[in-house]
Amino acid sequence: MTDQAQFGWPIWFAIANTVAMVIASVFVFFFHERKHEDIESWIDFSFSLDMLKRVVGYYRTMAALMGLVFVVFVISMFALQKGAGLTLFAEGEASMLGMAFFALDLVLRGAFFDWMEHFDWSISPLTMNRELFWFVIYAFVFRMFFALTLLKILISFAWIWRKIQLAKREVLMGTATAYRPRSVGEGSGAAGS
Repeated sequence: MTDQAQFGWPIWFAIANTVAMVIASVFVFFFHERKHEDIESWIDFSFSLDMLKRVVGYYRTMAALMGLVFVVFVISMFALQKGAGLTLFAEGEASMLGMAFFALDLVLRGAFFDWMEHFDWSISPLTMNRELFWFVIYAFVFRMFFALTLLKILISFAWIWRKIQLAKREVLMGTATAYRPRSVGEGSGAAGS
């Protein structure tokens, strides 16, 4: 009877959250590439305030997704600790704020890859209870979600920011060329002046 009580909704919630993070990671990894190409073509062929709003809106949506995953992970840890009575941390029971800093530490470790591990940097005094192997895996999936998502978004954002700066400079200097679709028989797609 005790095993059934311990395998309650907090465990199922954590399992569902893990599956959702894996699906979101795969989706972001593949969808983001297509969206990045769309954004790049908007900049190349229709640099405007409307296009800039679309770009900012897209990155705002990605930030909201990451924020949601962060909040759900912290709530899930709290539910596992309080609802299921599990000891997630080697230091014993943790507060919600402590768990939030632990999650932020995982985010930073995901964002900076091995830098924080190598130099033994940490913003949280909490360490995982390594006896709960499934929690170690859960935390790893969370960390990798942020590593993949942040890496894709940061590289994309840097690339798009550079493209916007180049397009803005061309517009300001008057050297921007208008996009004209290539007609049949033309050798070059660029429009002359």
